Amino acid sequence: MESRSGLIERAAALLRETGQETPTVPAVPKTGEIRSAPSEARSRLGAPVALLRQSVVLDRNHLVRTGIMMPWTATARVVEEFRIIKRNIMSPWQSPAYPRAANRPPRVIMVTSSRPREGKTFCAVNLALAFAAEESLTTILLDADALHAGIAKLLQLPPQPGFTDLLTSEHRLEEVLIQTDLPNLVVLPPGAHGPHVPELLHGRGPGLVFREIARRYPEHVIIMETTPCLASTDPAGFAPLASNIVFVIEAARTQQTEVESSLSLLGGGGHVSFLLNKVPVGSSEHFGSYSYYYDNASQP
Repeated sequence: MESRSGLIERAAALLRETGQETPTVPAVPKTGEIRSAPSEARSRLGAPVALLRQSVVLDRNHLVRTGIMMPWTATARVVEEFRIIKRNIMSPWQSPAYPRAANRPPRVIMVTSSRPREGKTFCAVNLALAFAAEESLTTILLDADALHAGIAKLLQLPPQPGFTDLLTSEHRLEEVLIQTDLPNLVVLPPGAHGPHVPELLHGRGPGLVFREIARRYPEHVIIMETTPCLASTDPAGFAPLASNIVFVIEAARTQQTEVESSLSLLGGGGHVSFLLNKVPVGSSEHFGSYSYYYDNASQP
């Protein structure tokens, strides 16, 4: 029997004789590695809508270790819970009275909390993955906390231009958006942080960026994580631009007075939903053991 090396040599010789070159094997991108090769974002009909300059392969194992679950993962509790939240948010979109894409403002869902470390990043990423499972939507996961960059760190993205750089007009949208290996999930990193950022976030820039996203992706949803309400004025500036606000509350830690103060600072923002996070539950990972309480509430 001819050896494996002999077979390879004979095949190479045959290729040379027929004038063909030995085919090259394309490099497999590493998880978390930003690729500069163009990646076409697709509309719900499959047509390219924007040529993105960067793409990334998400590290599934790393995400699972941090509690982030892919939406097609069997009946894991966290998947079902964020699916319920998604359905509650999407319910008004099914109404005949809901504006068509050309006439409606950008769909912006702001994820915030009263204080740090209540689980905003965990909730924002899981919610974005739940929306990314919808075939008819492009989900843009926006990290609007340039100081801490929680989403960028969780997804293991290196520091690079992003949202704040769009606000200074130093980059174009297609230059900073990152297409993930999930077809309907695009990431917008936070960008550079500096003393000028708070004024940029409260100016006209964010609204212009959201409208540009809506123009490029008519069927879209923007999941935006901000800083905590009692740690920064940023959420108050974003609130008027948000169609929905998901307010994360840490069980047994966040005080009622903190929630009330935060809602007062948000003013007349979008429809507010409360998500109770870090509730102690049993060891079961199957749907039925809820770890949050979801409620729709109007602004006081």
